Amino acid sequence: MSEPSPPRGWLRRFSAYGDLTLKFQHWGATVCPPYLEPLYIAFYSGLLFLIGGPVRRGLMANLAVLFPDRGRVRLWLDAYRVVWNFAFSVADGSRSRLGESVIDWEIVVPDRPDRVAAPAGNTGDAAVRPGGIILTAHMGNYDVAATLFAGQFGRRLNAVRAPERHPETQAWMERELAAQGREDLAVLYNRGDHLLGITLVQAIQRGELVAIQGDRVLYDIRPLEVLVSPSGDPARPVRMRLPKGPFVLALATGAPIHPLFAIRVGWRRYRIVELPPFYCRAESRDREAAIVRAATHWAQEVLLPVIREHWEQWFVFEPVFWEENGASKP
Repeated sequence: MSEPSPPRGWLRRFSAYGDLTLKFQHWGATVCPPYLEPLYIAFYSGLLFLIGGPVRRGLMANLAVLFPDRGRVRLWLDAYRVVWNFAFSVADGSRSRLGESVIDWEIVVPDRPDRVAAPAGNTGDAAVRPGGIILTAHMGNYDVAATLFAGQFGRRLNAVRAPERHPETQAWMERELAAQGREDLAVLYNRGDHLLGITLVQAIQRGELVAIQGDRVLYDIRPLEVLVSPSGDPARPVRMRLPKGPFVLALATGAPIHPLFAIRVGWRRYRIVELPPFYCRAESRDREAAIVRAATHWAQEVLLPVIREHWEQWFVFEPVFWEENGASKP
């Protein structure tokens, strides 16, 4: 199933992926007093939900696979709740980029010697420390978390983003992120060429970290299909499309994959959750089997349990689950 065609001409700038939509949200965050912000966000998210047919249908399709027993009315309301949370996250990001310290963070990490973050007060020597891959999802507030916590890793963080759908949106986002420029954080864009892969391999070899979102395939990003049971019922398997790049990178470098999620838990409150790392290693000459095995572990054992628990803030607006014959679910 192909993605719906975007609106033509200037109308596309008012779509869910348009720059004018984001600018309107950003403007509201800058002028709206805190006590009126929930009302503004309710209006904004409601308008976006009603006019964003492809977004609404994509969310409902994904939620229907995660929760097959929910009726259509419940799915419609749940889809709006996702958009509502997304609007809050965008507003929080706008305030952070304006220099406002309004977000409270909780950090939940296991007490392990191989954890991705450096111990407090000890940055270590990045030149002798192994690099790693932080694998995350479109949840919470990825950009703000990367900016705020880059310095806590004790080494340079290379955050990989997919380019925006429209050139106007891409230009606006690049300006916004550049305003937060810092030496320990680099924002890189996956434009579908092989140069990024070389850059990331070199970064890991220098002992740096690479942060990638591993739950969404857009444009010419190499897809990988794995068989999963999103609802938890083995009798209802479907195929899930994931980006292949993170697992190819892990196999090529031997770097550990650290699952890490930034989850919104309340009014301007987020929680960073780090889960145990895993590897993508070839047990034979069949490298493709190793990639599929690691991707399946990520999807079934790590990503989907987090998504099912925090489904209201999984900001993937396109169908990601597919039938065996290639048709989208449901």
